[in-house]
Amino acid sequence: MADGTHLFILTVAGLLLAAMCFAAMETAFASVSQARIRALAGKGGKKALQAQYVLEHIDRAITSILICTNIVHLTAASIVTVYVTNRFGEAAVTVSTLLTTLAVFLFGEMLPKSVARKYSSRIALQTGGFVRAIMKIFAPASAALSKIGQAAVALTKGDPETSVTETELKDIIEDMTEEGALAEEQGDLISSALQFGNVTAESILTSRVDLDALEINAPPEEILDRISASGHSRLPVYEETIDHIVGIVQIRRYLKHFLSDNEPAKLKDLLDEPFFVHQSTKIDNLLTEMTERKIQMAVVTDNFGGTLGIVTVEDILEELVGEIWDEDDKAVRNVVPAGPDTYSVNAAEHVTDVFDEIGVRLTEDEEEELTNKLMSELVFETRQGMPKEGDTVTAYGTEITVLSMKRSRIYRVKVRKLAPPDAPEGGERA
Repeated sequence: MADGTHLFILTVAGLLLAAMCFAAMETAFASVSQARIRALAGKGGKKALQAQYVLEHIDRAITSILICTNIVHLTAASIVTVYVTNRFGEAAVTVSTLLTTLAVFLFGEMLPKSVARKYSSRIALQTGGFVRAIMKIFAPASAALSKIGQAAVALTKGDPETSVTETELKDIIEDMTEEGALAEEQGDLISSALQFGNVTAESILTSRVDLDALEINAPPEEILDRISASGHSRLPVYEETIDHIVGIVQIRRYLKHFLSDNEPAKLKDLLDEPFFVHQSTKIDNLLTEMTERKIQMAVVTDNFGGTLGIVTVEDILEELVGEIWDEDDKAVRNVVPAGPDTYSVNAAEHVTDVFDEIGVRLTEDEEEELTNKLMSELVFETRQGMPKEGDTVTAYGTEITVLSMKRSRIYRVKVRKLAPPDAPEGGERA
């Protein structure tokens, strides 16, 4: 009797282990990144080639795995039923069935599938050869079942399939850049293009506090001084306050009239109609509209109609291709080394750009949280109360100190990388 019990336990445990493996393989191949497997297979790896074959015939593969899974489940249930009936009688069959179902669900389905989703690539690469083998064994059965499934699917209209998701495409670009198959500049350009549609006008505008603008009733001498100091080809014109922009003046047109007329040109007679956009406008749509309207400058407003700043076509293009320099631009170093793991940083720089340059690693959730956030914003959000020069905050594995402020605006900060801490995900990492 003891030997029979031992054999029963070993057999059921073996079947349960087999169920775990089949469940893990099913989930791994259903959720693995096909683009990543193709990239690995392109290097000639045997395991990756096996996994790629399985993914190319995924319907047959899943059907074969499900056949094996059902064989294991039915075998385990039958063995348990026979053993319990012979040992305890038919009255115990119901209890044994419930316990068997619970064990199979927990250990043969839920747990292995949860693990497989986390390690899908590793499991797919390790089991590709085995899955391909059972595909050959059960080829006739899986072919018949697949045809039945395809016939059922043909009766319904499904959603269009996406061959490569945005996340997978980013992974491919990152892998190709790291391997040298794609130049870093090209990789950055493609990555910028992928993110381009998610950027809003608020993220790239020139703030109202930095805005060069003309008051419509200003005397000609003052207008000329402002024009000379700005170096821009166009300037917004306001009446009384910057929140009331009444037009855009082309500097060349103003100077032409100023030099050719006997009397100073009247600013209000030379204005182009201003184009207003809300701060939440996506820049890909904004670029299209500005191109169709043949305008170079848009005034960005907040929820109350006040002026937040301006956006130019050049600003939008720089978000895609990087900084565009002309002869009037002055080179400003936004991130300057200032000691061991310490940097002087322009507070108007984006947090993700700064962290990427100085080597601070962020999780995907943290990158999404910090997207388009400025260093100054991070200080204000982390600091309790209004910061002042010399104040220090700790966030995301860095120590940030305010170096210079004017009124309530932060101009420059010092960022020091901290030693890798054991800290909670997101938020501060003190």
